[in-house]
Amino acid sequence: DLSELKADVKKLHSLLLRYSPRHKWLQVSNLPKEVYQHLACYVPKIYCLGPNLNPQNEDLLAPLLLQSPLEWYLCGEEPSVGLAKLEQNNQPSQLCGHVFKVGEPTYSCRYNCAADPTCVLCMQCFLGSVHKEHRYRMTTSGGGGFCDCGDTEAWKKGPYCQKHEPNISDSSQKDPLANLSDEMIARTYNVFSIILKYAVDMLTWEKEDELPEGLEARGDTYYCMLFNDEVHTYEQVIYTLQKAVNCTQKEAVSFATTVDRDGRKSVRFGDFQFCEQAKSVIVRNTSRQTKPLRVQVMHSSVVAHQCFALKALTWLGQIIRYSDALRRILCQVGLQRGPEGENSSLVDTLMLCDSKMWKGARNVYHQLFMSSLLMDTKYKKLFAIQFAKNYERLQNDYVKDDHDREFSVTDLSVQMFTVPSLARMLITEENLMTTIIRTFMDHLRHRDLQGHFQFERYTAQQAFKFRRVQSLIGDLKYVLISRPTEWTDQLREKYLESFDAFLELLKCMQGMDPVVRQVGQHIEMEPEWEAAFTLQMKLTHIISMMQEWCANVCSQYAFFLVNDSQIQKEPSGHVQSCAGASMMDPNHFLMIMLSRFELYHIFSSADCRKRCSRENANKDVVQQNNTLIEEMLHLVIMIVGERYTAGVGQVECSDEIRREIVHQLCIRSMAHSELVKALPENENKETGMERVIDSVASFKKPGVTGRGLYKLRPECAKMFNLYFHHYSRADQSKAEEAQRKIKRQNGEDSAPGEAPANTPSILALLETLQNAPHLEVHKDMIRWILKTVANIKTMRECTASAPPSDSSGHSQEETVRDKDKAERKRKAEMARLRREKIMAQMSEMQRHFINENKELFQQSLEELDPSTSSTLEHSPSSCDCTLVCVGPRRWRAGGSERRQVVTCILCQEEQEIRTDGKAMVLAAFVQRSTVMSKNRKRPPHNPDKYDPLFMHPDLSFGTHTGSCGHIMHSHCWQRYFEAVQAKEQRRQQRLRVHTSYNVENGEFLCPLCECLSNTVIPLLPLTKISCSSEQPDLSQWLNITSLQMKALLSAHRKAKAADADGVDDMDGVNDCPPPDGFKLDYTPKNPYSSTIKEMLTTFGTASYKVGLKVHPNEQDPRVPIMCWGSCAYTIQSIERLLVDEEKPLFGSLPCRQDDCLSSLTRFGSACWTVSSHATVQNHFIRLLAALVPDPRVENTPCILDIDMFHLLVSLVLSHPAVFSLDSSGLSADTAQLHFLHLVTVAHIVQILLTSVAGESLILPLHKAATSVLCFSGLREVNSGWHLWRCVKAGILPYLRAAAMFFHYLNGAPAPPELHSVGEWEALCGYLCLPSNLLQLFYNNRELMEPLVHCSRCSSVHHSSISYFRFPRDSNYLIELPGDYSALINQASSFTCPKSEGDKSRAPTLCLVCGAMLCSQSYCCQTELEGEDVGACTAHTFACGAGVGIFLRVRESQVLFLAGKTKGCFYAPPYLDDYGETDQGLRRGNPLHLCQERYRKIQKLWRQHSITEEIGHAQEANQTLVGIDWQHL
Repeated sequence: DLSELKADVKKLHSLLLRYSPRHKWLQVSNLPKEVYQHLACYVPKIYCLGPNLNPQNEDLLAPLLLQSPLEWYLCGEEPSVGLAKLEQNNQPSQLCGHVFKVGEPTYSCRYNCAADPTCVLCMQCFLGSVHKEHRYRMTTSGGGGFCDCGDTEAWKKGPYCQKHEPNISDSSQKDPLANLSDEMIARTYNVFSIILKYAVDMLTWEKEDELPEGLEARGDTYYCMLFNDEVHTYEQVIYTLQKAVNCTQKEAVSFATTVDRDGRKSVRFGDFQFCEQAKSVIVRNTSRQTKPLRVQVMHSSVVAHQCFALKALTWLGQIIRYSDALRRILCQVGLQRGPEGENSSLVDTLMLCDSKMWKGARNVYHQLFMSSLLMDTKYKKLFAIQFAKNYERLQNDYVKDDHDREFSVTDLSVQMFTVPSLARMLITEENLMTTIIRTFMDHLRHRDLQGHFQFERYTAQQAFKFRRVQSLIGDLKYVLISRPTEWTDQLREKYLESFDAFLELLKCMQGMDPVVRQVGQHIEMEPEWEAAFTLQMKLTHIISMMQEWCANVCSQYAFFLVNDSQIQKEPSGHVQSCAGASMMDPNHFLMIMLSRFELYHIFSSADCRKRCSRENANKDVVQQNNTLIEEMLHLVIMIVGERYTAGVGQVECSDEIRREIVHQLCIRSMAHSELVKALPENENKETGMERVIDSVASFKKPGVTGRGLYKLRPECAKMFNLYFHHYSRADQSKAEEAQRKIKRQNGEDSAPGEAPANTPSILALLETLQNAPHLEVHKDMIRWILKTVANIKTMRECTASAPPSDSSGHSQEETVRDKDKAERKRKAEMARLRREKIMAQMSEMQRHFINENKELFQQSLEELDPSTSSTLEHSPSSCDCTLVCVGPRRWRAGGSERRQVVTCILCQEEQEIRTDGKAMVLAAFVQRSTVMSKNRKRPPHNPDKYDPLFMHPDLSFGTHTGSCGHIMHSHCWQRYFEAVQAKEQRRQQRLRVHTSYNVENGEFLCPLCECLSNTVIPLLPLTKISCSSEQPDLSQWLNITSLQMKALLSAHRKAKAADADGVDDMDGVNDCPPPDGFKLDYTPKNPYSSTIKEMLTTFGTASYKVGLKVHPNEQDPRVPIMCWGSCAYTIQSIERLLVDEEKPLFGSLPCRQDDCLSSLTRFGSACWTVSSHATVQNHFIRLLAALVPDPRVENTPCILDIDMFHLLVSLVLSHPAVFSLDSSGLSADTAQLHFLHLVTVAHIVQILLTSVAGESLILPLHKAATSVLCFSGLREVNSGWHLWRCVKAGILPYLRAAAMFFHYLNGAPAPPELHSVGEWEALCGYLCLPSNLLQLFYNNRELMEPLVHCSRCSSVHHSSISYFRFPRDSNYLIELPGDYSALINQASSFTCPKSEGDKSRAPTLCLVCGAMLCSQSYCCQTELEGEDVGACTAHTFACGAGVGIFLRVRESQVLFLAGKTKGCFYAPPYLDDYGETDQGLRRGNPLHLCQERYRKIQKLWRQHSITEEIGHAQEANQTLVGIDWQHL
């Protein structure tokens, strides 16, 4: 606790004095004993004092009590001073040595600058190197490697960056120890020897309750220590721990996460028996199917010293950074041989005990090796020798171990085997290649009687072992990467010895696991083939590399595979085949071919055809022989005709690559990645394609989707050869068809491919060979071929030179063509006559139908006439009237405009939209949204108590409604949905998996487009509203409305009091009689049919259920509020989208959105009919009180806390419930116009209070009002023009949204001016507003006073709350860096927030708010609604109301999430120079941000289409449905 910590700190001062340079450690004869006594005293006091470790306490006390005395002794003075001197006098090496963190970006050059593909640079060195201007590869590190900057053996060009450039003046390399005094060297040697031996002893200690000599165990407490393995799953460990130590699931998850990260974790603390009990339960529960979890009961002192041993190794790694001299001393100490002789150094001890240590200990000492032994050139060589000596034993330990290779010391092989000088030395001195090959063969012990490898009876354990053995092939590849330029006798001798071992390996592979066709009976189980196939694929590159080494050694080994191996379609195989055919006797070569294809018996006698026809009556045998003959002839054609290969034809490597590209593009146009896969790679994994691609292909850039493609240039098509040696049968067929199609289009004849331009043709070669003495046997055949070719050539020349008139064949062809032309003309004429006849019949039937139904058509014409005149009267060209969407002068639809006929997509019947007809519905999807939120930190509301009547201006949560636009009968939809429900219920529980829709939540797929939906919106007709000529002005209307509200309030209170039996209070309640014509007891008739009313309830309940995340309740008073809010929020979001896309307000929306808004607004005006009228009337009273203060209405919000457009929509849509009681002749249109004026005035007040804060233009509202009233402008206010500009800009989004709302509500067409980028005057005219909105103040002075009163609460809250300026800025996804490597670098430094600084394995960036999350890990799982979910899923509910967009940084992949069960992966916005994404970062091309693709993702988010996109993706790819998205 704090008191003990203070006491320790007080002791520290005395300790520092005691451990000054005058301390007895400088004079003692037995320093190790003194240090061990000190550690024995203090280590148990700091570490492992209880069940839970205390890292903060340890990190504070260990440096002061344990490390500081060692530093005092090492420096001989104050450590901070001594270490600073060491750092100042240090001459650092040019090696960077930066150790890569997991996920950190690494860079390798593709300009052939690196010695091998494993040479990489860190980001800082790369940016300061010449390779930045080259083509380069970018990848993410798996952790453990280090930067090769400064290593001259790793780079052919540009080995140094600007930071590590060597100093020319200090060209002579000095011994690092020359800068240290002898005393300093001695002290350093003593300290390093003691601490390193102590750490090695403790980390390799196997006794559980004893300590090494000099250390003593204190106390009688133990830990039950659980160790990691790669066999048991998280779920198994969590379940076992819950039973063994009686912990909660959350604690078990924490234990399992730590075990997986650090390699071990104490799960119980106490006496021995208590811990042993837990161990027995764990072993018993995990040993049923596999080997049990490793558990040890360890004394607390042992655990304490092991914890400090790890800290000590970390401290050594930090100390040696101050000076290269300290690094060299540590290397000497580590590699110094002990008294036991062979393998007795401390480094050997650590390596040989690697598989016995836990993951955390391995990581620490591996890091120390890399920062010490591998950074010192001299000791790197000595370490490599020791590593090679112990190679076989280390690999055996690794194969028996179950940890991944990245946690094994064998993973360090890449740091040594890829260095050319070290590799040559190890081959020569330690016979490394032979050791690797024989170790590999020793592990594959299963052989058949002929000595071939046999994998078919492999158990699961043997298969696991085989996968681990494959790492030896990687080590062999590292050694072979750099070919020697100079050969010594000893190197040649050792290589040839290893080559013999390699031939033995190939001998064991030849004929391994043959898959023989079974005849006579069916095979129950397919033979094992995967292991043999994998081995062959893994060794493909090794074989090529061995050949290249052979070519350098001596020529007799160059073609060792011609006779004995299977001829492959690889570049080297083709060269060998051609070389073998040229160097061998032709008869001998053909005999080998016949023998290889087992066709010798067919061609062995003159009467082979007759004999084969008799013997091979079996059709299968005949077919097999034909196939084999075809394959053999195909191979002969390739060997003879394909000479575009270096070493066979007179061509360069670039010509060979060019021809490869041409033949790939002859199949089809390809992307860069497809070409790279199809082309052979060199040892640096490069194809050389970039040097020649532009000469044979043109590049077409991609659009917003797709990828860039290379298309073959027309002039290069002549290089096409059907028998190209890299074509598979499928490729050959596709290429032939593609080229024929192109030639037909161009009117050309197909011709065979050409030979290289600088080599003679086959014909010329035959002419030179006809007199060759060694081909005497074939002389007649060659002469016959030449004669036949000459005859064909003569015939072609005669045909080409003959005139058309003399050629009977040509005239014959013309006659055939004329006949075909005449026949086509005759058929076309017959088709024309048939069409005319059919049209005449249809016209006659139409006239007959009209004559029989004259009455019907007369009625239609009568309806058409007034509507036509109405249209003309209200057309924009009419001079006496303009288009207005609100108020008494608004446009009114005629008969045809109101009449709307639609077709059901399910039954295909037409139906007119009528209030008393069958209900037609629109498939819709309602979802919660934060797309327009300006306050994502606002906590979610309590759904049971939240009152959504007033929307806050920050729009923190909204409800959005979208639709695919497809219409159905309500009864058709109900039958369809019931069928979907029945289908889900019929499915057995064991077969039930997640689908792209959840029927229990009311979700379904649109029957036509399969778009995700969860409700339907009823389609309603435009309402007929009559308007009298005289209507009251605003003040009169307000007086009338005020009286109506008072009467309604009194009636509601009276009814409420009656329900509560409050008879005593009845007297003073009904003191406000209603005005004339206002009938409180009147119950209006519902004009809608039963099916429409049912659908009104359906959609209202869905909006309420989704918007508030509650169970459906039709009677809840908040149902109509949520419907109005959804209407307003949807219009606002679409209006913002149109502004940002610079589209006009009207005429640019797609039909689906247009129909959705029309249906949504008309539904909003009708939903009151299926709700409690008193409830809706009460809502209206409260809404109006926010504008016109009413002392009888309580809890009226501040004017700054109300979104005015939501208020306008709610007022207009709730008013019909009050208007239905009024029979005085007042018009609803008049009320709509007055609502618009009132809310507009209130919004202007909002803008005045919030928009001009820092410029001293915010005056008290009554003063501002006085200034306004003096003139229609703001001339008396300073910067009046600026104030008016703020008002105009701030109110424009509101006016645009209001125009859309009234347009869809009343059906008024928009003026042409608003079909382009809108004008202010046109918008104000359409809304029946003055163009100078401040005239609303001037014309209605009496309205100012209540607004001033309303604003007083605003001024009180103004200084205490954060207000929002108008217009609200649109929300966008976060800005991403242009270079993807910057994002990778940012993610590499991100640590898991719940794992004590551990690096996150899957850092994921939220594109909405920019938060970096630790995804797909148990450590960051949280509980959400009673279920454990991953960090991303939890974040979607906090940030996006259940919808999230994330970028998985290390996979370069966009993740869409919706809820807990829906998700999909999406193409990222980062592309390489070839217009392709690189999901998984496999290709490594530099990635740059494509703004167009990022804007597309942003548009999906702004349009609320993420859930729809997920639905389509899951329907297209069913594997996405089975992913547990909630764990991401």
